[in-house]
Amino acid sequence: MLGFVSSALELLLYLAGMLAPLEPAAVSVKPAPVFEVPEPGSRAASRVLARLDKVEASLVTTKYQHRTRVRPREGYYAWDCSAMVSWILQRAAPKAYEAIDRDRPVAISYVRMIKYAPSKRSRDGWKRIAHIEDIRPGDIFAWKRPPDFPSESTGHVGFILSAPRPVPELPGAYKVRIADASSFTHEDDTREESGDGGYGEGTILFHTDGEGQGVAYGWYGNTTGLIETPIYFGRVTR
Repeated sequence: MLGFVSSALELLLYLAGMLAPLEPAAVSVKPAPVFEVPEPGSRAASRVLARLDKVEASLVTTKYQHRTRVRPREGYYAWDCSAMVSWILQRAAPKAYEAIDRDRPVAISYVRMIKYAPSKRSRDGWKRIAHIEDIRPGDIFAWKRPPDFPSESTGHVGFILSAPRPVPELPGAYKVRIADASSFTHEDDTREESGDGGYGEGTILFHTDGEGQGVAYGWYGNTTGLIETPIYFGRVTR
């Protein structure tokens, strides 16, 4: 069974290759799990997915950096997680993007936007997804940086690409395919581990409280421990 890491630094050291995995990897090689890809929950979410497809199709070079440099015709995408999400939303869900009261939204901006959005209806182009089993492709996940996390970022944000897949050995946990911009890869990631990071797609694990609300994440699926922090899921509607 997965355990919670004692420090967020432990996870960073593992991702940097300075620590062994928290649990030994299985000896037998299993095929990658198949994720269900249902219809998006809104037209705006469909447009989000179409934009992500264009990025993936045109991608030649990508880097993780806080200074955004995007040249789609050249397939060049250099950005961080919040800049990637903002770039996509400006083109796919402009009303939802405009509702964020910040010139340059960061991860915590998306956390707050989703946290206070209604779950029964949409407001200002945003709807909060109250239960993880209701997330759909094109939805957004966001979390605030844990208090002891040794990073200058305010958290992390990205897009959902699949339906959540329960993890039988860990009740309340789900694996999900996601798209984000990061300096570290996830499980079954499209980025090279030794590369410069940037845009990519991978598998992440979300742990919930039994009522479908996210309380922790496993950055690299279920081969690392869990980092505790509230996780929010939202849907753009316009």
